[in-house]
Amino acid sequence: MKLIYERDLAPMKLTSLNGVRQNAVTLALSKRLGISRQRMRKILIEKCDLMTLENLGPRYDAAEIQAESDEVGDVLSLPHLSTATGILSKQRADHYRSLAMEKDADLSEIRRAILEEIS
Repeated sequence: MKLIYERDLAPMKLTSLNGVRQNAVTLALSKRLGISRQRMRKILIEKCDLMTLENLGPRYDAAEIQAESDEVGDVLSLPHLSTATGILSKQRADHYRSLAMEKDADLSEIRRAILEEIS
C-alpha cells in the first residue's frame, strides 16, 4: 500500500503546468534555453515541487526584475533557473556567472553545460 506522501505527484505537477500563467512561463523558459516546451516541462516536473510550480508566475516575474540588473545572468537565464524555479542553487548560478565573466568565455558552451546539469 502506498502512503499519500509516497505518491507520484507528476500528474498533479503536469496539471499545474497547464495553468495559463504556468504554461506561459514554461514557454518563456523553453525559449530562453532553446529547448522544446515538452523538455522544459519534464525538467520542471522532475526538479520542482508542486508549490513552486503553482507559484511559477510570480516567481518568474521576480526573476525578470532581478535579470534587469544582471546582464550575464539574464543571457544565461540564471535568475530564472535559481530564483524562479530553484533548479540551480545560488552557488551553481554564481559558478556559471563567473565562468561567463572570463575573457574568452563561450556563452553557448556555458548554456550547454547548464542544460546538461539540469536535465
